[in-house]
Amino acid sequence: MRYVMLWGMLAVLLVGGAPAFAVEPLARPQGPVLLTISGNISQTNAPRQAQFDRAMLEAFGKIAYTTSSEVSVKPMTFEGVPLRAVLERVGAKGKSMTATALNDYRVAIPMEDLQFEPILAMKVDGQVITARDKGPLWIVYPRDQRPVLQDVRYDSRWVWQLIKLNVE
Repeated sequence: MRYVMLWGMLAVLLVGGAPAFAVEPLARPQGPVLLTISGNISQTNAPRQAQFDRAMLEAFGKIAYTTSSEVSVKPMTFEGVPLRAVLERVGAKGKSMTATALNDYRVAIPMEDLQFEPILAMKVDGQVITARDKGPLWIVYPRDQRPVLQDVRYDSRWVWQLIKLNVE
């Protein structure tokens, strides 16, 4: 009888009778907001948007790329968090996102770019980047590891002083 019950429970789980596990609610930032994501997202912590402070972003884990950029003569080491992980956390669904910088520079970035694993850099060569130094967030692609990224189309997507993403 016990085996019948176990097989029955297994069958229910396999057919889709398992309880739905809710995604943990997105915490509210405790420090200054560095990034606001809006648009077609399912997880928010403010009216119609998701806000992140430095600690919240750092919780996604760090990635570092040593790569050249259009604004530097020599390769630099960029350290940050995976853009893909941040977008997945807010349940982003769309074909593109508009990145907005502190100076109101805007550029559309196709979601297809996530295949290149861009990061939201918070450090350059071991130093935390400030607004004066193109920070606090800078979208960075692993340019030297992927020759296709050495193109002006991608250079324009290296948004420094990033403050907003709107998923469309």
